[in-house]
Amino acid sequence: MTRRARGGLGAGMRTARAVAAGLIVWTIAPGVPSAGASPPAPAVPAVAAVRAQDRPPIGAGALSVRITGLTPAIPGPEDTLVVQGTITATGATPAADVRAVLRVSATALTSRAEIPEVLAGLGDRTGEPVPGAEVDVAATLLPGASASFRLEVAVADLGLTDTGVYVTGIEALASTGAGSVRQDLDRTFLPWWPPDPAAQPLLLTTLWPLTAPPAQDLAGVLLDDGVPVAMSPNGRLDTLVDALIAEPGAVTPVVDPMAVQLAASASAGYQVLGPDGSPVAGTRSREVGAWLDTLREVVTERPDDAVAMLYGGADVMAARHGRLLTRLLGQAPVIDEGTRAALGVELPQRLVVVPGGAADERLLRTLARTATEAVVLADTAVPVARPTFFTPSGNLLIGTDAGEVPVLATDSGLAAALAMPMQSPDQVTVARQRLLAETLATVTELPETQRLLVMAPDGSWEPSAQGAAMVLDVVAGSPWVRPTPLPAALAREPSSVARTLAPYGPEQRAGELPRAHVDEVRGQYAGLRAYGEVVSEPEDLGDVARTAPSRCLSGWLRTDAQGRRALTERVSTQVGALGSSVRIVSSGSITVAGATGTIPVTVENAGTVPVTVGLTMTAAPRQLFTAEPVEPFRIDPQRRTSVEVTAQVAAAGPIPVTIQLTSASGRPFGEPGELTVQSSAYASAARILVRVALAALLLAVVVHGVRRARRRRAATVPPAPSREATEVLRG
Repeated sequence: MTRRARGGLGAGMRTARAVAAGLIVWTIAPGVPSAGASPPAPAVPAVAAVRAQDRPPIGAGALSVRITGLTPAIPGPEDTLVVQGTITATGATPAADVRAVLRVSATALTSRAEIPEVLAGLGDRTGEPVPGAEVDVAATLLPGASASFRLEVAVADLGLTDTGVYVTGIEALASTGAGSVRQDLDRTFLPWWPPDPAAQPLLLTTLWPLTAPPAQDLAGVLLDDGVPVAMSPNGRLDTLVDALIAEPGAVTPVVDPMAVQLAASASAGYQVLGPDGSPVAGTRSREVGAWLDTLREVVTERPDDAVAMLYGGADVMAARHGRLLTRLLGQAPVIDEGTRAALGVELPQRLVVVPGGAADERLLRTLARTATEAVVLADTAVPVARPTFFTPSGNLLIGTDAGEVPVLATDSGLAAALAMPMQSPDQVTVARQRLLAETLATVTELPETQRLLVMAPDGSWEPSAQGAAMVLDVVAGSPWVRPTPLPAALAREPSSVARTLAPYGPEQRAGELPRAHVDEVRGQYAGLRAYGEVVSEPEDLGDVARTAPSRCLSGWLRTDAQGRRALTERVSTQVGALGSSVRIVSSGSITVAGATGTIPVTVENAGTVPVTVGLTMTAAPRQLFTAEPVEPFRIDPQRRTSVEVTAQVAAAGPIPVTIQLTSASGRPFGEPGELTVQSSAYASAARILVRVALAALLLAVVVHGVRRARRRRAATVPPAPSREATEVLRG
């Protein structure tokens, strides 16, 4: 059976609809337990939603009651409502005469803020008992024991009148010695949509995330098998894509280019780090290929519905603060081409999903200058300027100095519903009824005005198969909801409700990728750019290597400190190894024969691709040594090449000379080498000068000695008498 047939069959098993009667009959299919993701803060004042299992008891507390099933999810006037559940004795003494009683509120919800209150066990909407809608559960229930119940009642007997969301619940009654009293009350929501309601349906744009954490290093080796497992049957990504097949057109697939490009390469074989840190062959290529084929089918059949997000769900705010946003956005052409090759259709990155849902004006101003189709923010990041009694549309324009930016504000109430656990049937039932309540309550806030909401699960959303199918059923099968693809949402007139951009403060900044991490990624970009300039054929470097720093900026790494360190350290080490793989081997000293001579220089390429480098030789001061730059030359991988450099030496030396490799454009590359140069001609001349000097010195010594000897002899001979003295002697 093909993936397509399997998905269609699953849809048929899960859903049978009678839209005219407003009926959804949903049969639970087996799925994989999974945890939901944390939602952004609610846009309306509300108590944080909790799981029904976590709420406090509403009553004396000797029993705990939980609703595990409610059908039909959207009842019609002629239907029979079936409520199933369990009652557990939680007290220290036995509970007697245990009964389950159905209660329904007399009026519909007036505000969406009541929804999380009800789920948290708060508020005063306890409803009224429905006459005749009760069932005996157990005569006695011992501490820790549980009993199940099934209660049926005609919808016509519930007293539903106006269109809207009614709170319904099961009250557990029992006696622990002081008479029959309420021990607990479990509540959920019952939507009521009469055959001819006077209300405009809600437009709902659902962004269906097909994303994955960064897993590849510079060479394309996977750090773990998590992504292939997610793409395998019953994995997270497999579940999400299968749901798309079952309900084509209900939601907008948001494709992460990183995920589909990884799938394209891994489907032909991949390597993953083994326990000892060395690469081993992966074992899920076939499963990854099947997943990619299914996604190709989805995108090809409805190419206008799908959209690509920024590569890896990049942390654009951290990139902007680290002065890397322009470089990140500049990789769009190579990334978009990789996505086209993987999917077979053009799917450029036009949607910027901001991690954390908050942004500042400078980011929006930068994106306004690009081809960005829309920016996805949380509704709390763009609050209304003045309070309203209704939920405004989620498509809007934010003005910047560079122009207006289309923004999709994701609805916090819907996000909180999607974040609820969906592992078991009772959990899926609670989440389903909340989704129905959130959407219908929005309609009844302003029934005559049609509005648009944006529902966007977190990128790490991991529902079970039954949970994903349920969400698609709600979107495609609720009679008050009109599934609206992203292009239609953006073509719609923007909301006229004035909004402001919330301040981006220290709390939001603290959620970004750490500054030290971003600085390290900047070094990766610089190292790859330098190495890319010396690679002989640019395609030899490979897209998976060029985009490695961008993977290290993935928003997935915000909350995964261990994965962040592992990936970034490995990529940084690999980038450093590329830079040092091309190096100058020559060192030591060399003597040239004359004032002009040739100096051999050897360069090694220890890498796996050919490189082309030139080199320069300089000395300080420059007057002592000059050499013409060497034109770029090619070095094959795992080879050494020697070149002869003609140089002029103007001194006897030794002269320290710096050898610098350069790219074809003349940029310095790698660490410089050192060489000591001297000239034999200047050395001979120096020896002659020394000899002449010694001879001159010897001659001077001899002359000086002769003169001194003469002076000594002259001093020992008496002087001749003068004429006057002679005359005196004669007289």
